[in-house]
Amino acid sequence: MRVMTWNIHGANKSSSVWEFVLVLQPDIALLQEIGSSPEHFTKEFEAVCRPAIFKNGKPQRFNTGVFVKGKILEEITLSSSYEWINHELDFFKGNLVCCRVQPVNHSPVTVVSVYSPAWPINADRLEGVDVSQISTKTSGEVWCADVLWAGLQKAITNSETWVVGGDFNSSETFDVAWQEKNNRVFGIRSSGNAKMLQRMCALGLSECLRQYSAGIIVPTFKHRKGEIEHQIDHLFVSNGLYSQLGKCTVGDQAIVFGKSLSDHLPIIADFRASQS
Repeated sequence: MRVMTWNIHGANKSSSVWEFVLVLQPDIALLQEIGSSPEHFTKEFEAVCRPAIFKNGKPQRFNTGVFVKGKILEEITLSSSYEWINHELDFFKGNLVCCRVQPVNHSPVTVVSVYSPAWPINADRLEGVDVSQISTKTSGEVWCADVLWAGLQKAITNSETWVVGGDFNSSETFDVAWQEKNNRVFGIRSSGNAKMLQRMCALGLSECLRQYSAGIIVPTFKHRKGEIEHQIDHLFVSNGLYSQLGKCTVGDQAIVFGKSLSDHLPIIADFRASQS
């Protein structure tokens, strides 16, 4: 089974992005910033797509989507024990597309396509709320990725296979601690990014690209200044599925960046068939 996740930077139906994806032949594709897709592409997959949201609550011009060669069995609503988190999960329902799918010749998988935008939740909505329950930031900011984690806490079980992937807008290289340790200074200096990755793994998930690369950070994003330093895209899978991982790579920079397909590289993971 091949799984990929990719922020396609608003690609429309005439973009070469779609041919690139078809050549890769994913069984499951978790895509973000979808402008529009051509009919010959959508004929290959069943899909669930929803408009991502602006900070003001209005829909963006692009979608977040799950595509599968097989069947969409049902859409899933994530929830939390905290009502304010449930309100935020509903607010971000177009950024966190969750469903149960059945790829051809594979058992069902629960997947989430993630687009965590590059802005925190409006502080006005959180006035008087104890956000320390989920925030990883020393500033107390709460991001879509934090809300996702809160919604996954009750949802993920050992009896199901999960795939959670997308643009988290979170890289360990953003953390001040990482920059000071590695004597690097970037335009973004924040906190909590490493913690976000660690607590996702604490849910019983493995981060495919980072673990397959023996802990080395593999950049997935080309900053507008030209630097290619940060892994802000991530692909998490259940530990059981990770044990079947054969290979995890990113797309060719010369093609993706050289042909301006996107400012993100796709993450592509290949899993062997279960021996059970």
